[in-house]
Amino acid sequence: MANKSYTQPAQLDKYSFLWSQTRLVIAAIALFIGGVPPVLAFNPFGALYGLISPLLTLSWIISGVASVYLLYRWSTNRQMLFGGKTQMDLIAFFVSVVSGLNLGITGLLGTNIGMTISSNQFVFFIVGVIYLGAFVHLFRRWNALGQKIF
Repeated sequence: MANKSYTQPAQLDKYSFLWSQTRLVIAAIALFIGGVPPVLAFNPFGALYGLISPLLTLSWIISGVASVYLLYRWSTNRQMLFGGKTQMDLIAFFVSVVSGLNLGITGLLGTNIGMTISSNQFVFFIVGVIYLGAFVHLFRRWNALGQKIF
């Protein structure tokens, strides 16, 4: 069965991690342009909104599921990342996980908790920079350890 290889923990770890990494970059871009998903911001005149909106919601839910999975794997791996328990790894990991959980809740409830806390453009910019910093740190560590997080 071809699908069996996709459900192995190593593959699920990889795909969840890569999805979360991609989400961090897209979320940072969204924050830099005012908190609007890029796919909507660069969709002139609302073309294809009927198709984009449900796919966007689905991607947010997948982000939440990926974050829950990564949190579960971290917990079952003695709370270790990249073979250790360094503070920067943990901070970057939780930036990613909390961001994904927030989007998962957004997809399910239709309310972005992070956006309700603040709509200040400066705050958006700072959080976007934090997302990019977490992305860079996690990606470097992932590559340095043979593309394994747990």
